[in-house]
Amino acid sequence: MKSKIFTLSKTGTQILKTLGMLIRAARIERGMSQNELAERLGVSRYTVMGIEKGDPKVAGGSLIEAAVIVGIPLLASTEQELEQVTSTAASLIKVLPERVGRKGLDDDY
Repeated sequence: MKSKIFTLSKTGTQILKTLGMLIRAARIERGMSQNELAERLGVSRYTVMGIEKGDPKVAGGSLIEAAVIVGIPLLASTEQELEQVTSTAASLIKVLPERVGRKGLDDDY
């Protein structure tokens, strides 16, 4: 069976490239080499190069952890703010249905 090729939207591509550039800039500002960041992440230098180029094939966890290591806030800038965002998301999930199915439009008022 042939696997489906994953492609990003133009916006998704731009976000990845921008985040990669921000990670690179923050890494350089901290005086950290690509090898040092790779070691902290537990990945190869080539993976760090991919992160910094915005390669969509890089694992999301590696991308997020790289941002954390170099000090780029993603959802919040402090742990307290992140806890608040996490709590809000958990509350939202509780009130939403567990499953979403395809139903016909109910226009019978």
